[in-house]
Amino acid sequence: MKLKISFLACILTVFAFAQSAPSYYSGINFSKTKNDLKADLATLITNTHTQNISYSAGLADLFKTSDADPQNPSNLLLIYGSQASGTHQRSRPYSGTWNREHVYAKSKGTPNLGTSGPGSDGHHLRPADNTLNSTRGSLLFDDGSGATAYSTNRGGWYPGDEWKGDVARILMYMYVRYKNQCLPLNITMNPATYSSDFPDILLKWNVEDPVSDFERNRNNVVYNIQHNRNPFIDNPYLATVIWGGPSAQNTWPDSISGGGSGSTTDTEAPTTPTNLNVTGKTSTSIVLAWTASTDNVGIGSYDVYVDNIYNTTVYNPGATISSLSPSTTYSFYIVARDYAGNKSTNSNTVSGTTEATGGTGDTGGTGSGTSCGTEDFESIPTADSSYAGRTWTNKNIVWTATSARTDSQIYIDGNNNKAICIKNGTLKSSTISGGIGSLTVRTYLPFSDSAGSYSLKVNGVVKAQIPYSKTATTQVINDINVEGNVIIELVDTSNNRVSFDNLTWTCYSAMATDDVNLKNSKLSIYPNPVTNNEFYISGITKKESVQIYDLNGRLIQVVKNVGNKEKVNLTKLPKGVYIVKIQGKSTKIIVD
Repeated sequence: MKLKISFLACILTVFAFAQSAPSYYSGINFSKTKNDLKADLATLITNTHTQNISYSAGLADLFKTSDADPQNPSNLLLIYGSQASGTHQRSRPYSGTWNREHVYAKSKGTPNLGTSGPGSDGHHLRPADNTLNSTRGSLLFDDGSGATAYSTNRGGWYPGDEWKGDVARILMYMYVRYKNQCLPLNITMNPATYSSDFPDILLKWNVEDPVSDFERNRNNVVYNIQHNRNPFIDNPYLATVIWGGPSAQNTWPDSISGGGSGSTTDTEAPTTPTNLNVTGKTSTSIVLAWTASTDNVGIGSYDVYVDNIYNTTVYNPGATISSLSPSTTYSFYIVARDYAGNKSTNSNTVSGTTEATGGTGDTGGTGSGTSCGTEDFESIPTADSSYAGRTWTNKNIVWTATSARTDSQIYIDGNNNKAICIKNGTLKSSTISGGIGSLTVRTYLPFSDSAGSYSLKVNGVVKAQIPYSKTATTQVINDINVEGNVIIELVDTSNNRVSFDNLTWTCYSAMATDDVNLKNSKLSIYPNPVTNNEFYISGITKKESVQIYDLNGRLIQVVKNVGNKEKVNLTKLPKGVYIVKIQGKSTKIIVD
C-alpha cells in the first residue's frame, strides 16, 4: 500500500502534538492504572487489529513506506544500523540486501511466533542487515552503551543507542497484544524490580531513547493497514502508568497526569558525578561510591568505566565491579545519563588495588555475626550452556554443583558478574570451619520457570527454605546457628533453572549468641530491606550510636545520638547486605 506523504504528515501532526488522547483511545478510562489499564489497551489494540499482513509480499510492500529513510526515501532505515556502509549500515537501498528482523525472536515465543500473526505483525518486524540479523539470532536483549549494536560479554544483544527505545516499545506492544505468547521476561536478560512481569531494562530504554518522528510516522503507516496502533509510541508514559519505573514522556497531559512534558526536547546534560572513591575491595572486586548527579528532569543511570573501557550500567550512585584480578590496580570513572539520554562529563578518576588471594574467608573471625566466607562464583569453570556437574575451588573451599550451567546468559547483575544456574540439582561446599550463624545469597530465574524455593541444608539437616522468582532478590537466612565444622548445601528437585550469586555466611559460636542478632531483645529495625537509604530502630531507651559495617567487617558509617523510632540516614550506600550494630548486638540489613 502506498500513501501520499502529505496525508502521512497530516496524521503525524495529529498524533505527535495532541495534548489529549486521540479519538482512537476514546473508549479508554485513563484513571485506571497497572493491569487494569493494560487489559483495556489489550482489548483495544486486539479488537481494532482487523487486517493481517502477509510475511513475504505484505511486509516487503509495507517497508517501502513504513521504513523509508526520511533523508533518502528510496532507501530503508535498517534497525540496529549506525554506520554509512558495511554490516552496520543504517540506510540501504530497498533493492539491496536486507532481511525481516523479528525483534521478539520467533523461537522465544510460547509457542513459536512463526511467520503469521505475531510473526508478521507490522508493528513488530523491521528490516535489518542480513548479517546483523543472523548475528543477533535469538539473543536476549541486554544493556550496553554506544551507537553500534553488539553482542554483550554475557551473550546478550545491545541494539545500539538509537534503536533501544524502538525495541522497548515494540516489546511492550507485543506483550500487551499477544500476552503470554510474548512474555518480555523471556526476551531480556535483566531483572524485574519495578514490576514482577516486566524487565527494568525496557522501562529504562523507553525513557533514555524517546520516540522519534520516524517511529511516529511508522505507527501511522501500520495503523492505516492493520487498523491498530502501538500505544507506547503514541504515549510512552503509558508504560510508566502500567509497570512503574522511571517516568517517561507524557504526550497527553490533558488526559493523564504525571510524566515528562511532550512539548519540549530535553537537551540539558546532567551534572558531573563527584567524590568518586573506593569504599571496599576483595581479591576480585572493587566497591565504588560517589555523590549523585542532578538533572533538570531526572537521572536515569550511571555508566561505569574501568581502565577507560565501559564496564557496566547501574541505577544508583554506587557499584561493585567484579571479575577483577588479585593484587592489580585499576582506574575508574563514572558518566551519568538522564532520562533523555544526555550524558554528563566524566567524573574524577580514582584508582583501586584488589587484595591478594588467600585465606578461607573474608575476615577469618570466629565470633557470631562475623563474616566467615563468601562465594562470588568468579572461579567457576569455563562458560558452558549445557547442564552438567561442575567443580571449582575458591578460598580453599571446594564447591560442587550438579546439573549446572555457567554461561553468561544466566548472570544476575551486569555483564561481568559471574553466577551459576542449577536445574534439579545441588550446590555443595566442602567442610568449612567456624560454624554458620546466617547465610545470604542472591537468587533469580533467568528463564520462563515458576517461582519456588531451595532447601538450605547444613551438615545434611534442612535449616530453611530459600525462595526464588523472576525478580532478582537478595535472600537472608538468620538463626541457622550451627557450631564447628559445617557443610553448606542448597538442594532442589524441581526442573526450575535457578541462578545463584554472592553467597556469604557469618560465623557462629554459642559463647557469643548475644551478638548474633536482635531477635531476643526489644530492638527492631524497619523497613528491612531498606529503601531510600533510611530506616528506623524501635526499642531504644536512650540516645545510641549506630554502626554500619560491610560484610568484610569494615566500618562504613557511624550515626550518633539515635533515639527511639528516629530515622537513620545512610550515606547512599550501594545496594547490598550490611551489618548494623547497636547496644552490643548486631543484625543484617539489605539496602535496595
